[in-house]
Amino acid sequence: MLDVEDNPTLGVQRSEFVVMGNTAKITVVGGSLQHLRFAQERLSQLEQIWSRFLPDSEISVLNSAQSKPIVVHRETIELVKYMIAGRRLTNGLFDPTLLPALIANGYRASLTNPMHLTLLPDGAKFNQSLDMVAIDEIALTISLPGNITLDPGSIGKGMAADIVAKELMQQNVSGVCVNVGGDVRCIGLGDLDGEWIIGIESPIFLGEIIDRVSLRDGAVATSSVRAKSWQHDGTTKHHVINPTTGLSRDVDEKSLLQVSVLARECVWAEIFSTALLVANSGLRFSMVDDSNVAALTVRTDGFVTQSSQWIKFQR
Repeated sequence: MLDVEDNPTLGVQRSEFVVMGNTAKITVVGGSLQHLRFAQERLSQLEQIWSRFLPDSEISVLNSAQSKPIVVHRETIELVKYMIAGRRLTNGLFDPTLLPALIANGYRASLTNPMHLTLLPDGAKFNQSLDMVAIDEIALTISLPGNITLDPGSIGKGMAADIVAKELMQQNVSGVCVNVGGDVRCIGLGDLDGEWIIGIESPIFLGEIIDRVSLRDGAVATSSVRAKSWQHDGTTKHHVINPTTGLSRDVDEKSLLQVSVLARECVWAEIFSTALLVANSGLRFSMVDDSNVAALTVRTDGFVTQSSQWIKFQR
C-alpha cells in the first residue's frame, strides 16, 4: 500500500511503503504522485531480481547455477561489481559471501515472511574470494564459482536507493530523498530551506536523535547490531557476522552497536558502515578517512565517536 502525504504549498510529496523487508520513505520536491508510484514500482522490481528469499530472483538463480553463466539485468551486473570492489577495499570486512554462515546461524527464512526461504547448493562456503567471479558486460552474464553464493542484503538496499533517486531526478523533479530501511540517498533541492536534513537515531533510546547531518547530493547508511535478530538453538543471533568465524559478532558493554557512514553514494555508505560494524573498532576510522567518507559510531554503553570528516556535515 502506498501511504501518501503531500504539501502543495512547498511542492513536497511523500510516500511510505514496505519493500525489501523494510519500510521505504520517499520524498519528492517538485514532483507528483506519479513519481511516488514510480519509486515504489522500481524498488519492488529490484527486490524481485535481488532477494535471496525468492527462488526465481536472479540472485537465487545465480547461487544455484553451479558455475553456469546466468543472464541478468544490468543492475545485477553493477551490484556484483560493487560487491567485489567493496570486499577488496575493506579487506574482507564487508563480505557478501556470508550466506552459508547466516543459514547456519538460523537465518534461512525471511524475518518479515517466514514462508520465504533461502535455498543453498551443497558445498557453499563463506568468507570466499570473489576474484574468480566471471562477469560478461556485453552478454550480461555472471558466473559464480561453485562454492560461492551471494547475499545482496544491505548493499542491495543502498544501491536501490541510489538507482531510484537518480532515475527520479532524470524525470525533471527538483529534488528527491529515498530512504530504504535507513539507507538514504538525497539529490537536488531539499525539503528544508533547500537542504536535506537527516537525523541519526539512537540505537539505545527509541526515537531519540543523537545527531543531524545536512546533505545536498549524498548518502548516509546506518548499520546496527540490533537491526535484525532472531532465536536459534536457544541463543539470540544477529545479522552482523564475523567473516572469520561465521558467527554473530560478539557484543559486550563497549562493543560498537551502530555505525552511520556518509558518502557520495549510498552503496558505499552501506559497504563502509557494515565493515566498521564488523571490525568493532573505531580505530578503523583510517579506512573511511582514506576513502573520503565520514563515520559516526555508537557503543553499547552509549559512547559516541566521530571520524574527522563527520563534523563537516553536522547541522
